[in-house]
Amino acid sequence: MPDAAPPASPASDAPPLGQTLRAFALDELANAARQLAREGDERHAGIHQARKSLRRVRAAMALARCALGEPGRHLDEDIASLCRGLSSLRDGQALVEALKRLAPAAPPDLQSGLPQALELAKARREALLQRALARDPGLARRRRRIDAFARRLARLPWEEVREKRIGRAVERSERRLAKARRRVFRQPGHDERWHVLRRRLRRLRQQDHLLMTLAPALRPVAGVPLDEATMLGEAQDDALLLRHCASRSPFPPPMRRLLRDLAHERLARVRDSV
Repeated sequence: MPDAAPPASPASDAPPLGQTLRAFALDELANAARQLAREGDERHAGIHQARKSLRRVRAAMALARCALGEPGRHLDEDIASLCRGLSSLRDGQALVEALKRLAPAAPPDLQSGLPQALELAKARREALLQRALARDPGLARRRRRIDAFARRLARLPWEEVREKRIGRAVERSERRLAKARRRVFRQPGHDERWHVLRRRLRRLRQQDHLLMTLAPALRPVAGVPLDEATMLGEAQDDALLLRHCASRSPFPPPMRRLLRDLAHERLARVRDSV
């Protein structure tokens, strides 16, 4: 699903940048709560969309980080904590999606076993969700946390946001991305460094999208390459498959070996091309 549309292009009587960022972040928090309220089979997609909205909130707050001060940083940390708390549920859905995307490129010896692998992944996804719902029926506790985040976010000093500070925040995101790239090139076999690179690229893309109509002059100078983001997303699929082929894998040993071999091959190919 594409990123949410950024706010409308400012006109001469448009509200200050800070207020527009505030409205955007509040809309995304409201959407995250709505997504977590989805029921039945739609819960899996809802969790994924909720996490995307929470990440967009953090990207908007990062643009205003200097103006929002310590209260803003504490709120950002709490939103990040909720995202991490949803990550295992998201991984359950991501594994199902990764197997579906893998099917067209799978070799013949794996093709025959993919339907079984997919059913096992779906069973694991459902078990993870049911355990979460047993502890937090309807994910209501998490939705209340998001409502509390919205109240805190609304009280932050968004009126202190200035274009110059937003420009500096974009430059900071660009520096962090450049640093992540250098670290990957120095140690290309380090999985965590690739994960950090993907996060840094995603953050800059979110900020670029947000600024596209809000303040085009403040967009990242070098732009954000979509092909690199796509390749890193594919690599994330393969890294996820590898994690689920370890000792606590839902897959039987012969299938694990086939999935591991294919994931290693695809991961090496993607990383060599970045």
